[in-house]
Amino acid sequence: MSESSRHETTQPSPAPPVRPWRSTARQVHMGFGLPIEATFHYDPDDPWAVRIAFRPPLGGSADWIFSRELLRSGTRVLSGAGDVRLWPLRCGGREGRVRMRLGVGGAFATVDIDRAGLRSWLAETYVAVAAGEEAARIDWAAEISWLLAGP
Repeated sequence: MSESSRHETTQPSPAPPVRPWRSTARQVHMGFGLPIEATFHYDPDDPWAVRIAFRPPLGGSADWIFSRELLRSGTRVLSGAGDVRLWPLRCGGREGRVRMRLGVGGAFATVDIDRAGLRSWLAETYVAVAAGEEAARIDWAAEISWLLAGP
């Protein structure tokens, strides 16, 4: 094996794109649910992460990055720690909702999202990149180069 072939990296084959999922969530405050737009994004080249953009009706935004596995787990059981906690609620329709508690201490928001819609969209992400196959999607040589390049 030549020196150059030992250091070649193989790029993963292209994964099918995953469409963004837009849903009207409810920001829960003092027993009331205020509508808030939530858009979920998944990039197969960043396979462990889901980006969520929350857009309240009066403007502004709050963008969060979640572990894809955390979202999946939160559709079934209490999941998460620290800034993010999720758990299923059995009310609000046939499949219910998933409650997200974002933030810590007194500075947090509580958001409910459609559980069936979230589960369906997450299933699309697992078609694009199967569970356990995430590491194969990463260009590790590029990641190491980026890390070693410093600030």
